[in-house]
Amino acid sequence: MEQATDREAAEFYQLTGAIRAQCDSLKKSVLTPEEKKERETILTEFDNTIQAQVFSTIDHLSSYQLKGWRESIDGGDDGGDATDPAQSAD
Repeated sequence: MEQATDREAAEFYQLTGAIRAQCDSLKKSVLTPEEKKERETILTEFDNTIQAQVFSTIDHLSSYQLKGWRESIDGGDDGGDATDPAQSAD
């Protein structure tokens, strides 16, 4: 009878050890309210930054489309031999 009790006790300690290990890993995966708030703040700031960048990119693309790519990028210089009207007015 004692052997069964010793065996049961050993199994019990083994099970409680496994439960403790699972609890420790579970504690690491569950966020505290402060950690949740910090995470939400970071995600909100990131989302706002991305939205602003997307808006800016779309705005620039729209401007490029309206003005023409060359004028927007080169300031109107097409790289040809034409003289600049401001310089030829001398």
